[in-house]
Amino acid sequence: IFPDSHEWYKVGNWDNLVTNKQEARAYSKDISSYCGRLLEETEDELTELIKKGSVKVGGVSKVLCQDLSKHCSQTSVSHETEVDDDEDDREL
Repeated sequence: IFPDSHEWYKVGNWDNLVTNKQEARAYSKDISSYCGRLLEETEDELTELIKKGSVKVGGVSKVLCQDLSKHCSQTSVSHETEVDDDEDDREL
């Protein structure tokens, strides 16, 4: 939301926002739409991972953004566990 910043901020009250509100709302809508499309595109894979117990409690966003969509460069622990069969005793 801030031109020179690479951080995102959750806006609880739009009236307290001190930057361009129209631009901030546009970014908010874009992100929301993108997340909805991403979830729709990966829904089946995500469902299977959850059913298999491969997703940690609270780890859905990590698996969704890092493993299924490949938008982040890091790999989540849940995906490493699936790939690495030698470490069957690793905690999920």
